[in-house]
Amino acid sequence: MPSLDPPPHNFPRVLIAHAGWRFLGDGNNFSLSQMVGLIRASGSVSHQWSNVLRSRTSRYGSRTKTFIMPEKTCLYQKYLPDNLQVVSDRFATFLAQVGWAHYVFSDHVRQQTAEDLYHPGDSHTSAYGGYEASTEIVRAMGLDADAFRPTWSMRPVDSFDLYEPDEARPALSERVIANSPPLDVTTNGLNNRGCVTRIVNPHGAHHRLLVFGDSFANLYLCYGIALHVREVMFVHSVSFDYEMIERYQPDYIVGEIAERFLIEAPAEGASLAWIVQSKLVDDMLSPMEAAQFVASYEPFKELYGPAMIPVLTEVRRRFGEAITGS
Repeated sequence: MPSLDPPPHNFPRVLIAHAGWRFLGDGNNFSLSQMVGLIRASGSVSHQWSNVLRSRTSRYGSRTKTFIMPEKTCLYQKYLPDNLQVVSDRFATFLAQVGWAHYVFSDHVRQQTAEDLYHPGDSHTSAYGGYEASTEIVRAMGLDADAFRPTWSMRPVDSFDLYEPDEARPALSERVIANSPPLDVTTNGLNNRGCVTRIVNPHGAHHRLLVFGDSFANLYLCYGIALHVREVMFVHSVSFDYEMIERYQPDYIVGEIAERFLIEAPAEGASLAWIVQSKLVDDMLSPMEAAQFVASYEPFKELYGPAMIPVLTEVRRRFGEAITGS
C-alpha cells in the first residue's frame, strides 16, 4: 500500500448512507477515497500492473483473463451522500477500456441497475450476485454458461462485514440456488491469503480452471463457476504462481481482484509456499488453521510442490500437539 501522509480525507471505516445502505469507507485500502477520486493509482503502480497483465497474456494467451470485481460504491451510487460522487475515470475502467482486464458488471455500473447483486450491509456480492458474476466470467472465457439453469429459493442472511460485532443487524434474506448438483469440496483451511480450495463437479463440462483471487472468488465466484465445469482450483492470492500453473496444467487460468486492491500491484510469480511461510513469520496462523493445513496436505501435495515441504515441517514443529494427526 502506498504511503499516504496525511490521508486525503477522514472517511470512517464504514460509511452509513441513505436507506441504511453501508459502504466500505477507507479502512486499510482507502476504498471510498479511491472511488471518489481522492486517491489515484500512481504512475509506477499503473506501469507495474500493465506489465503484469500483458505478461499473463504473453505467457498463457487466450487461456487466461483477469477480472475486476467492482466496488459496491460504484454500483449503488444513488445511496451515497449527496456530496460524494464516484468518478468515471478510475484505474479499473482504464484497464477495461484498453482490454487488459474484464470489468465485471460494467453494464450495471454504467446503467445503475444492480438490484440485489450486493447486500446493503456487506461489501461482497450476494449469492445471486456471485452467480451472475461467475456466469459472466465463464462466458468471457469462451465456455458454455447455459448448460446449467439455476432454480432460485430464498434463505435468511445472518452475516455482514460492514457491521461492528455488537451492532444489531437487520433480518434479511437472499436468493440461493436450489438445484445445485452435489459438489465435492476440499480446502486447506487457511484464512484469506494462502487458502486453497478444490471444487469438483462430476456433471460439469470437462474443463479444469485455476483461479487466483481474493475473498470475492472464495465466497461465491468459484462455486458458481464449478456449476459449469468439472473442476475449479482456487488459490487466495492475487498474483499468479507460475510453478503451480505448470504443475496443475489447467485448461484456463482466471485472475480475479477487487477494484480497491488495484492500488497495489501484485508480486507476480510469488509462490504459495512463500505466502504461507510469510504468514508463519508474522504469527498469522491459528492452531485450527495449522491443523487443517496438515490434515489436508496429501490431497494438495502435488499442487504445492517441493517448496512447501519445509513449510509443512515448520508448521508441525511450531504447533506440535495442537495438530491432530501430526
